[in-house]
Formats: sequence, structure tokens, C-alpha cells
Amino acid sequence: MHEFESSLSLKDFFYLIWLILCYPFRTLRLIAKEESEDDNIFNINLLKDISNQGIDSFSRYVFGRNISKIRNINKIYSWSEFQNSERSFNYAIRKDSNIKIFACQFYINYPAYFSSVVQDIDELLGYAPHKVLVNGKEYIVDNNIDYQLGVSLRYNKVFKYKREDNGSSTIVLGSYLIGETNNLLGVIQGLDNVVFKGHPAIHISTIKAYLLKGIQTTNEDIYDLFPNAAIVVGAASGTLLEAVACGASVIVVAQKEVLITNPLVDFGKGK
Repeated sequence: MHEFESSLSLKDFFYLIWLILCYPFRTLRLIAKEESEDDNIFNINLLKDISNQGIDSFSRYVFGRNISKIRNINKIYSWSEFQNSERSFNYAIRKDSNIKIFACQFYINYPAYFSSVVQDIDELLGYAPHKVLVNGKEYIVDNNIDYQLGVSLRYNKVFKYKREDNGSSTIVLGSYLIGETNNLLGVIQGLDNVVFKGHPAIHISTIKAYLLKGIQTTNEDIYDLFPNAAIVVGAASGTLLEAVACGASVIVVAQKEVLITNPLVDFGKGK
């Protein structure tokens, strides 16, 4: 929540605590009378939802309320995976202002990212963005939401890259999820000539130090690393698709009991 601290007053923090305390009781009002198996499933998942609720969604709602009060703002362009925190923010903006929200989905999407698709019901409930800008025609959804083509800023180097000979290094690409990265590094322990590049949003100090012993770390651009790669290893990440598009061989490492959004499941050997 630290990224919102400068926009939240002491009064907002008290309001945030009130929201967190009230949420379980408000949610329990939705429990259905169990007259069918569907009612039972709904109630079980409703209770699970209460236990899994994080502070991010509440803080984004309060943050959105404060933004909606700034009268010289008429548009918001926001990176969008349409997670709960974004829905809370959008709801706060749309509830109290005429600000237009442009959701930018400028990434490679996977079928497992089912929550990223904005549905008609999201518009009905008041937390949809006004417009969704996507990475290509493949991602334009046929519903009543205003989907339009955006730009592929991240991927422009894919179309300029020219691969020559294979390199000799094992390039390991870290995940946004620290647990996935630690698992990944544990799997490749003992391999020679390993170069590790962490996720740009995750500081290297958060990675277990003993897992990095004997491994070279780098901040080089991935397109400077690909020519040196005998193979690229990672957890689920769009960078792995970029590696494949540049002619590199890729291994996707899964973690036990964790759903992995493998972008390559329909390609190669499917392993």
C-alpha cells in the first residue's frame, strides 16, 4: 500500500480500517438459502472470498475516491489486468466523477487470465473501464464493452531481432512472484554457466541469497541476453514467448500446487 501513502490522509486510513472490518459482515448478507448444489457451491466460495480478501482492493478504492475529487482530471490511462484492485479503483472513479478510464492491456494474454476480459456484467455493476486498449486484433472481445487496438510498445524489438548461432549460457528469467523465482533457482542449482535476470519490479535482495551462489546476475536487456542463450528457463512469463519468437529454446518450470499460466502449452512438445 506504500505507493498510495502520499494520497491518503489520516482520515482515509481510519476509513480504510472501517471498510476492512465491515467487509465480512456485508458479504455474509449474500449467503444463499441452500436449495441446490449451486447454492452450496456459491456459499462455500463466498466464504473463501472473505478469507482471501487483501488490503490492496480497499486501498485502491479509497485512492480512487480521492482521485475522483480532482476536477481537472478527465481521463485516466491505466495498466490493466482487471484484477480486484482495479475493479475497486474503477468503481470509485465511476461512482463519483465523469472521468473516463482507458484500460491498457499491452501484453500477451493467456486463456488462464480469464479475469482480464471485461464482461458486460462488469459494466452493469459499475466497475468496468470506459475503453479497453489491447495488444492486437486477437484480443478484441465481441461484447458491449468498447474494445479497441492499442500499441505494442513492449514488443517492438521482437520484429527487429536477428538470431545467429546458439550461445552457451543458461539464461534464467525471474518471475514477478518471489516464490516462483525461488523455486526456479532451486531447480537449476548445480548447472554451469547460469545467468539470472530478475523481474524488473522485484529487487534482487528479496531472492534467497543462497540460491544465487555460483550464479551470475545481470540487468541486461533480454534481447542482449538471447544471443548468448543455449536455453532460456523461467516460470510463466511473457518474456518466454519473446524468447521463443527470437528462436531460443525454452523450458517452463512449474511449482507444486500452484496454477501455472504456461504461455507455451500448445507449442513444442507441450511438456
